[in-house]
Amino acid sequence: MFDIYKEMWTRRRMIHELSIQEIKSEYAGTLLGFIWGLVNPLMRISVFWFVFSVGARAGVPIDGAPYIVWLAVGMVAWFLINDGFRLSQKTYRSKRSIIKNTPFPVAVLPAMEILFSYYKHLILLGVILLVLIFSLKSISFYWIQIIYYDFAAFMLLIGLGTLTAPIVAISKDFGRFLDTSLVFLFWMTPIFWSAENLGVLEKIIKLNPFHYIVQGYRDSILFNRGFWEYPLYTIYFWMVVIILFVLGNYVYKKMKPIFLDTL
Repeated sequence: MFDIYKEMWTRRRMIHELSIQEIKSEYAGTLLGFIWGLVNPLMRISVFWFVFSVGARAGVPIDGAPYIVWLAVGMVAWFLINDGFRLSQKTYRSKRSIIKNTPFPVAVLPAMEILFSYYKHLILLGVILLVLIFSLKSISFYWIQIIYYDFAAFMLLIGLGTLTAPIVAISKDFGRFLDTSLVFLFWMTPIFWSAENLGVLEKIIKLNPFHYIVQGYRDSILFNRGFWEYPLYTIYFWMVVIILFVLGNYVYKKMKPIFLDTL
């Protein structure tokens, strides 16, 4: 039933090696190397903090956490989701030269792009955690939960990438629609504002599985809350992941001959 995921697991070592090669090629020829992977996200965090906290004077502490810290932790989680989804859904189209010219196991490509995004994410996460250790002068056992939320994000992205990549491969319009949707989700996911301020609309916002990851990061790093404190929300999230896995496997099997011919 889950043939594509079995192939990903069987070829997990290949996925890792390909992801490392992607990182090397990404920064090949640059003087600062992987440091460039920090420059863009840190600048974006700084700009958004300035706009909302200084410019709009809306950056009040949230649940006792300084706004800049609350914002940074949420954006670190978002960068992983955004980059992983953006790259994985375009993977068949962006790698069409490899697919057409070599007998390549195309099933591994979405996972490769997601793992590539995750390795870059680890660099930024490490820097943010170090800054927090020195600025807050504390560390919590709950930080270990980041491993769980990273795994949850990885599984969510695998499901999304597997489902959308075959469709994007045969339709540029669908790819543009997804790019637009990511912009919409960026502003609708509670990254700059707290969902608790929405009253009855909070439950609707929480239907977005991206919120589960972003809030999970904040709960783990800032608020010392365990994922087991939200059993129904956790069950809902994993039900969404399972549905995406089933749909992704089905779409891949049905559309593989079509998008291979189209590419």
